[in-house]
Amino acid sequence: MKIGVISDTHGDYRSWEKAWDFLKDSDIILHAGDVLYHGPRNPIPEGYDPKKLADAVNASPVPILIAEGNCDAYVDQMMLDVPIQTPYVFAFIEGKRFMIQHGHNISDEDIHKLVKKYKLDYFIIGHTHIPLIKKIENCVVINPGSTSLSKREDKINSVGFIEVESGSVHIIDLESGKDILFLE
Repeated sequence: MKIGVISDTHGDYRSWEKAWDFLKDSDIILHAGDVLYHGPRNPIPEGYDPKKLADAVNASPVPILIAEGNCDAYVDQMMLDVPIQTPYVFAFIEGKRFMIQHGHNISDEDIHKLVKKYKLDYFIIGHTHIPLIKKIENCVVINPGSTSLSKREDKINSVGFIEVESGSVHIIDLESGKDILFLE
């Protein structure tokens, strides 16, 4: 099973199209929030078209689970057929335990506690726009970065993938399709 991991799309339809080229063969997509609105502290992305992005998310043949981000609002949910869940999404997929939380109001200590309490295999976060893969005990913490507003020094926009059978995790550059981070 292939799981797509995405976050911080911020209404950028053009970057969604690039991400979709990699996500469309996923069995499920986990979105860590900040779906439609660019946010008051962010620049407006070049491909900003939240209506078009909402239509694309609604039309996705791949199921999507979304955790509420700090830029998501009730009006966003009015545009989406996919529920924005708040503040956590818990899923049991292929025998693995997943938790998704945007990351804007959770500490590393809180993540450690949740990992232990729920015996998590994967904890998905976003918010920082900086990709990350790290282990906390037996849990893999993944931040796929942002599809449109990267805060990496090199400004690479990214998405992630989890191959459940092998346990491998990859975060890829949307332009080149190459791994920028991976865990085998």
